[in-house]
Amino acid sequence: MRKLTFILTLLILIAPTQPAPAADWGWILSIPHAKSGEQVYKVRILEIDGEAQKELLRYAVAPGRHTIKVSMMLDLQWEPDLAEAPRGPGWKDLEVEIVSGKTYQLAARLDANAPIEAQLDRSYWAPFVYRVD
Repeated sequence: MRKLTFILTLLILIAPTQPAPAADWGWILSIPHAKSGEQVYKVRILEIDGEAQKELLRYAVAPGRHTIKVSMMLDLQWEPDLAEAPRGPGWKDLEVEIVSGKTYQLAARLDANAPIEAQLDRSYWAPFVYRVD
C-alpha cells in the first residue's frame, strides 16, 4: 500500500500543468483558399520558432514575437510556368507579433511578372499576414 501511495504521489507531482486558457493564446493559420485574382496563395506552416509542426488547420501560440517558416502552396495554373525554379517555391520565414485572443491568417503573394532570376532565387513570392481577426 505504501508503494502504491508513493507512486500515485509521484505521478501527481510530475503531471503536466494545465494548458493556458484559449483566450491567452493567439492563433496562426493559412488563408482558407487561394485568391488567384489577387495573386495571393495559401501557405503550409512548417515550423514555429524552429519547431517542426504537424499539418493542422490552426496553431495555438503564446503572445509575443514568433518566427513562422512557411512554404507557398501554388495553384496548378502556375506550376508549368515556374518549371525553371529548382525544387519548387522553397520556404521563407515570417516574423509575427502575436496578441492573445487574435487569429492571424497567413498567405503568400506571388509576383506573376517576376523575371527568371527571381524564380531561381525564389524572390518571386513573399509571405505576409493577410488578415487579423
